[in-house]
Amino acid sequence: MWSSLSVSSDENSFEDILIKHPHIDGNYDDANSIIKSALKLPVEKINKKELPFPPTGEGWLKAYTGKNASTLVKQLKKQRRHNKLLKHEIDELIKTIRIIKEQEVKSTLGSISWAIDKQDTIRNLGLDDRDLKSLRLFHKSRQISLLRACDLWDNAETSLKMLDEFEDVWGEEEQNAWVKAMSNKKDARKIWKKTLHQIDSLSPKQITWLDVVKKELSTRGPMTTRAIIENNTLLQGRSGATPTQLSQLLKMYGEEMNIIKGARNTNTNEQFYVLIKSDGLVMKGADIWGYSAGFLDADGSIYITDRGEPRASFIATGARGRLHCEHLHKELDCGILQLDQKVYKNGQRSQHRISFYSKNDLKKLLTGLLPHLCMKEKQAKAVLKYLDEKDDSRKDELKKVVQYLNWDGTTKAEQSLNSWGIDKDIIGKWMEGL
Repeated sequence: MWSSLSVSSDENSFEDILIKHPHIDGNYDDANSIIKSALKLPVEKINKKELPFPPTGEGWLKAYTGKNASTLVKQLKKQRRHNKLLKHEIDELIKTIRIIKEQEVKSTLGSISWAIDKQDTIRNLGLDDRDLKSLRLFHKSRQISLLRACDLWDNAETSLKMLDEFEDVWGEEEQNAWVKAMSNKKDARKIWKKTLHQIDSLSPKQITWLDVVKKELSTRGPMTTRAIIENNTLLQGRSGATPTQLSQLLKMYGEEMNIIKGARNTNTNEQFYVLIKSDGLVMKGADIWGYSAGFLDADGSIYITDRGEPRASFIATGARGRLHCEHLHKELDCGILQLDQKVYKNGQRSQHRISFYSKNDLKKLLTGLLPHLCMKEKQAKAVLKYLDEKDDSRKDELKKVVQYLNWDGTTKAEQSLNSWGIDKDIIGKWMEGL
């Protein structure tokens, strides 16, 4: 017997079923392509609610197949018309896709603390794929306005219910109450949509600017607004944008285009921006060393322990910080990735780091970063010297130089000088030649 479709991670996929069916005659390419992409979904994880949404906020179907539920169903229905013998199997897959979509909605609403008793209201206000994506991304930062829309809708529904239970003939007061309630429902939907999609208030020219930025970041990796403008003629001239204008636009609306802040260039004090895709940050084509130097200057360290062990590390917190650490580690191809090391009391932010311990890793890292470092340039030079130094006395001097520079401006620096029995001028002499 020819088995029916079962969406799972088993090897007996729908692709195999199509190939083996005795009446297909090899004419299955379109249906096969659709089904094959749909079967990328780890359905077992979805059923167990173990599958997180990607950092872009996209749903599972979009992230794994490149298409949302309505598009997949539409394409499958078309294939069903051309492949009558596969009607049952395609119907089963359509059913599964709809179940997965409902799981997307339930999982999204279930992850929002303030939405627990407002799920019916939220469904009535609107939950298309675009709404769900924004809700996953902004349910915390835009909570007040979203709740306002929910409350306005609920109050209108309460009024309509009372009017529905009114047994006498409606008078002017009841008619006005009905008109007001219907107007409030309309306003609630407007507030809901406007809050979720603030980018809709932008002009066509501003939308074009953001599209250009997204394209540049996708092609080149992390960039500053100045570099983006210099690389694209559409942002230049009278109709173009200044770096300040573009920075303000990205600050307000960047996340709706999956554009986030990255490291800061400590030499120029310019902000890098990074594009997020479903599989993480886009780093390709980037000057990864310049970008990483800004990251290390601001949120990293170069040091030598009291036991004489040279070290370097990047530190970041939260979901965005995790993404940065994961993708910097991949691009730099050295160091040790350490995720979720510490969870803060509120449970909302965790600490992540990339640590560099070995001589080879430290040399690769610091040599690459050195031309771009600003705040920690001298520490990097001292550690590189330290790694190859044979004289123990000179190594001790270099260790003290790095420790002092890391503590410079604090009481710890003065205490260290006293404990070492030297002054600041001696540190200065030891730094000569770095």
